[in-house]
Amino acid sequence: MRRLNSPLAATAALVLLPLAASVDAVPSGLASLPHPHFPKTLICEIPQGPKITVRHLTVTFDAAGAAKMDAGEAWHLAGATFETDSDLVVGGKAVQAGMYALSARKASKGWTLTLHDGKGFSRPGDDAIVLETDFRAGGVLFEHLNCDVQPGGDKRSTRLFLDVRFDKMLARCAIDLPKK
Repeated sequence: MRRLNSPLAATAALVLLPLAASVDAVPSGLASLPHPHFPKTLICEIPQGPKITVRHLTVTFDAAGAAKMDAGEAWHLAGATFETDSDLVVGGKAVQAGMYALSARKASKGWTLTLHDGKGFSRPGDDAIVLETDFRAGGVLFEHLNCDVQPGGDKRSTRLFLDVRFDKMLARCAIDLPKK
């Protein structure tokens, strides 16, 4: 092994070796995030329809914590909120224009989505709007929570859905727009 006799060469080695070791971890030109949680906002402006806004933090799913929860207990979905500027039917339930906290309630099998008064990180009470939720486990892994509004179907038969994905799970509710 060759010795570095120059203080400048030794200093350069101390600086460059850690950088060289990290080259494979982060693609060139990209910075790594110190913690992968950040606020996310989705704004859907449906042509000739309502404006729907969904906000949440990108967090990972705590599978061990969820396994300890009893049926009926709720997860705040990282402060998720659902806002609409028009009355809608979400998950088969009438939802008036306004902002709601969006939560997931543990069911005997899977999860059910709820909307309720309050800010994000609040828990649904007995007055929560319990949405008809199509719950599916064993899907594609979403390492971080993702709340989305997605169209489905084709040009003649388009539907709108509120999708909440966490881990390998999908909780989906239909959104019915007001008839014009």
